[in-house]
Amino acid sequence: MKMLSNLKYQKNHHKAKNMDTFMIIRYVLLILGVMIMVIPMFYMVVSSLKDNATTFIYPPVLFPKFSAITFENYKYILDNVIFFRYLFNTIFVASMTVLISALVSSLLAYSFARLDIPGKKIIYGFIISIMLIPGLAMIVPQFELAAYFGLINKTWGVILFYSAWVIPFSTFLLKGYIEDNVPYELDESIFIDGGSVFSVYRYIIIPMTAPAIAAVSILNFLFPFEELGWSQAILKTDIIRTLPVAITMFFQAHNRTDWGYVFAMSVMAMIPVVIFYLLLQKYFIKGLTSGAIKG
Repeated sequence: MKMLSNLKYQKNHHKAKNMDTFMIIRYVLLILGVMIMVIPMFYMVVSSLKDNATTFIYPPVLFPKFSAITFENYKYILDNVIFFRYLFNTIFVASMTVLISALVSSLLAYSFARLDIPGKKIIYGFIISIMLIPGLAMIVPQFELAAYFGLINKTWGVILFYSAWVIPFSTFLLKGYIEDNVPYELDESIFIDGGSVFSVYRYIIIPMTAPAIAAVSILNFLFPFEELGWSQAILKTDIIRTLPVAITMFFQAHNRTDWGYVFAMSVMAMIPVVIFYLLLQKYFIKGLTSGAIKG
């Protein structure tokens, strides 16, 4: 009996030891992942507070002396560049992309999750397959399409194509969220009261999928702040350019790259995205984890 107790104790002790080792490895990997993501951002912020001469010091200085910190890069951006115009353009593009994609993807997700549409699986599969194709891989036909509809050098030429790029993933996420979290009995209660499919969409789908809509809206709002290829190809006038295009103008602008200006504008471009995320962060994790399992 005592031997059995010892064996059981050793087995439990060995199991607990393995769990402790697993947890240590897990936390080490998490810390490494956080460092990989945070260090480049930290270096960007620090470099925006240094002049160009200090920026090129080797090895790089992650923690400069207080006396070496300068705000001249930010002063130059705000005084000599139409930064706020670029910022307004980007926020407008991002906001319209969020609104259009939220409306279209929620309607598509509701249709695929609830309605009996002929060929629904084929259509849904086609939409999801578009997620596998990078937007820039179709830049030539897209540019020809934009030229045909007169959207070259127009802000709406960016908004409409950005919306088309993000709608497939948004639809995928929202459809899974509806199937997992919105009981069909609620739809039936609307139908019993004489409501239509649009009544279900307005009074059931939209309120109950708000976390998922907020989650995809954060991702869609971020997209115009980081996409460069399409906006650079279609926007030719300085007055309608977005921030990513404006930042590239500092590369080799004076036969050299003024990295201090590049980093300063990049840091300021992060501010609207961070604010938007903070406003919707309580919905972000819930929306992503609930809708990503079932599609």
